[in-house]
Formats: sequence, C-alpha cells, structure tokens
Amino acid sequence: MMRLLLAGLGASTLLVTAGAPTAPPPTVVPTEPGPPGTLQSADQPLPPVGNPGTGTVEAGDFPAGGSAAYLTDVRAAGHQDFDRFVLEFEGDEVPSYRVGYVEPPITEDGSGRQVGVAGSAFLQVRVSPASGVDLSGEQPRETYTGREQLTAPGGQVITEAVQTGDFESMLAWTIGLEERVPFGVTTFSDPSRLVVDVLHQPGEDGGSGTLEPVGQGGTADVDAEATGSPVTLTDVRLGAHDGFDRIVFELAGDGEAGYEVGYTEDPRSQGSGEPVQVPGDTTLGITLTNLLLPADAPEGVPPWEGQEQLEIAGTSTLQALVADGLFEGRYSFFAGLDQRRPFAVARLSDPQRIVIDVLDREPGDGVTLGETCTSPAGYTVDHPSDWAVNAGETVPSCSRFSPQDFDVPDATDVRVAAIAFSVESVAFDRVTQERPGEQARRELTVDGRESVRIERTATGEGLWPVGTPSTRYAVRLPDGENGPRTLVADTIGLPMFDYRRNVEVLDAMIETLDLDAGTEG
Repeated sequence: MMRLLLAGLGASTLLVTAGAPTAPPPTVVPTEPGPPGTLQSADQPLPPVGNPGTGTVEAGDFPAGGSAAYLTDVRAAGHQDFDRFVLEFEGDEVPSYRVGYVEPPITEDGSGRQVGVAGSAFLQVRVSPASGVDLSGEQPRETYTGREQLTAPGGQVITEAVQTGDFESMLAWTIGLEERVPFGVTTFSDPSRLVVDVLHQPGEDGGSGTLEPVGQGGTADVDAEATGSPVTLTDVRLGAHDGFDRIVFELAGDGEAGYEVGYTEDPRSQGSGEPVQVPGDTTLGITLTNLLLPADAPEGVPPWEGQEQLEIAGTSTLQALVADGLFEGRYSFFAGLDQRRPFAVARLSDPQRIVIDVLDREPGDGVTLGETCTSPAGYTVDHPSDWAVNAGETVPSCSRFSPQDFDVPDATDVRVAAIAFSVESVAFDRVTQERPGEQARRELTVDGRESVRIERTATGEGLWPVGTPSTRYAVRLPDGENGPRTLVADTIGLPMFDYRRNVEVLDAMIETLDLDAGTEG
C-alpha cells in the first residue's frame, strides 16, 4: 500500500513512497511494562493489558490537536493467550487514540481507495495527532521505515495488520482477525507505546486455551422464547474453528431476543414466501425474534447493516450465511452447509449474543444405533444393537441401557445401567430448575416438545460423590391423569462407566426419540 501524507501549515504537500523498504527480521515483542530492551518470548505467560472487551476504546479526547507524535516502530507477535500489536513513538507520550471494530469495506484515508485486509473481522487503531513522517523541517523525515503490512509471528487470531492511513496527522492501522474477539488497550512509556492485546478466545466460553463449541450438538430443532422489550441486532459474524464453525449474533437492549433454529428443506422468505437461494447441500434455518427495526434502534446503538450473504475462509462446512430480512420483529437467516451436521445453540451475555456452533462431525458420528424399542411409558427410542436393555420386570421396559449385561434390583436407587430413561410425575419446571454444580444448560426441542439439556458436576448434596459429572435431558410431556409429567434421560460419570462415550450415545438416542408411541398416556 502506498503511504499518503498531506501536510498543512498553509500549503498542502503530497508525498508518496513508492514501495516499502525491505523488512527487518520479525522482532520479539518487548515486555510491557519493563525496562528498555527487556524481551518477552512468545511462549512465556504474560497477562493481556487493559480490560478486554469488544467495545470501542478512546483516550485523550480523541482526536486531539497539537504537535504530532512520530511513529518509529510497528510490531506484532503471538503470546500464550493473546496476540499483541504495538505502535511505538518518539517522545514521552502516546497521543490520543481510538481502537474499535469497523465494518468492511476498509478504505485508505485521504484517497478513499479500498484496501484489502485478510480476515473476517477488522479492528482499527487510530492515533491523532501522529504520523510516520516528520514534515516540520525543510525536508520530510521518515520516522517509520518498516512494513505497511505485517503478520504476527506465533499468533492465532491476527491474520495481518495493514497501514490504512497517514493523512492530516491521523495515523490508522487496520488489524484483520479470524473473528471478532475481546481486546485490551493501554499505553507505556520509555519508549512511548500504544499496546493492543487481542485475545485468542472470543469470550463465548469464558475461558482460555482451545476453544470448545457451546454444546454437544444435535440435529433436532432448538428454540427459546424472547423476554422483555425488543432489542437491536448490532452485529453478525462468522468464525472457523478446530472442529466447528461459529455464527454469532450480537444484540443490544434491556430485553432478550428469542430464537428458532432447525433444518429446512425449503428455505423461503418470511415476507414474500419466495424461495431463497442458499449455497450448500443442506440449509439450517435461523430466526431471531423480538427485534427492533434498524430505524427504531436507540440513540447511540448502531444497528447491523451488513451484507446479504456472509462467508468465511478456512472451512468447508459452513458455505455461507444468507440474511433474509426483518419482518414483524423476526429476522431470518439461512446457513448453507455441506451436509446435515449437529449444531449447538447458546445464549450469552455481556454483550448479549446468540451463538450457533455447527460441528464438523456427522450426526451420531462414531455412534451406531441399530435397534429400536418401545416403552409402555409412551416413547420409542433407538439404541446400540450390542447394548443390553432391561426387560421390564422392575421398571418399564426400554428404561435402562448399558453396554454390559445388568439386572435392575427392586426398590433401590443403585445405578446399574449407563443410561436411564423414565417418565416422572413431576412438573417440567421443577425438574429443570437450576441446582448447585450446574455447568451448562441448553434449551432445545425434542420431537416437538420443550426440552432442556443440563450438564452438572455433583457437589455432594445428592446421591453421587463430589465431582461426579452427569448429563440430563428433560422433556415436557402433556399432563396425565395424575398431574404433570416429564420424561427424564440421563447418564452418570461413575467409575464403572465410560462417561464421555455414554454422553455421545445419549445425545444420539435423544435425536431418535418418538414421544407419540407406546401404550400408556
């Protein structure tokens, strides 16, 4: 990219540098803070700076006036939990700055020329008054002679950083990222530096390390009701990760958006009813509810006005996300996939987000359900053909499933089977109320019925020892003659069971559940 500068002081001078000098070898990012010359290698633990978030950060009454600070170095590198971007300046202080996400297209200041920046999200760093060229003397003095495009050695989220402005004392760099993630900003002195740390984690899982999907995933429809006043859709973004692709809808407002997610064979516009062309062999329909029109967004809340079709590089699973439109508070999208795959949905906060992870694996990957059994309790379910199933002497048949033979003892709570199904005479809301030790919760629909999947670790208050993991499904059933009913299916991580494998089997079995079968009401 050409460097464009315009000097004031009564006359306009245009200086174009027709090519960047040969770049020096990648530098190691200086420790922040630390004595001058101290180095920090990328594999040493180092906390990120600032208070990471996704909102715009401004300081120093941006854009401030006065004498320009001169850029001397730009560098980036990966650390254990974040990628770091640094602008270094002559002088004692960093000028005013603004760091925040921007929407494409990315354009160059002054010329308005569109600039290509690799990535799916774009974090722009602006500093004012600042420049890479000192025009205060008789001859221009280039204070920054490095690259105008660089990568982050050892980084995980920064795809590249590109200089997108050096015009009228406004310096701009745009950082391309794999997806929108939290970032922290701070300044240091001796030498003067503006430091931006971009976290490896998008904040959707609250931890560090390898990013995990928001749930185990399934192919059944998932929905959740909206609550409170309507909200504004402020951003839609995609990301490709190891093992899954992610779709994130970010929202703003006091209320809470609802959602409906499920596969459709016939994607159509909700307003006109006309067919919607969606890339891929399979379509996942996504509808957000309780949304405001962009024109009705509260003051200071910019509504999302992105393109009709979004795509990401580095994946073969999610072909594209097509926006249908906002109609009567419902915003419809269609995700084109390479084939029918499990998906998981979660509602996250700070900021409010609805996250959909499409898993790379196929439904029931590694799990073969070769047999079907019908319980007199009123359901039919598939199970592995080589698993043992209870006969029905003590509890209704098709209530216990295990890879080993077992007997169900009479009148005891002892756990003898890996997976248990039962219809309980207990209200759904009571079964699904939050209890100590809950780790994850996902609302979904099973065979058209309201359901919840809960992962929990025992705290010692119930039947199981402290630390025992469990996964439970609860499905709301119509009231029976004796009152409310709920179908409960679970697996427990006791020492004699292969818990991880049994969770996969339980998830696959739930996808086959038919609640309109059996002999009892």
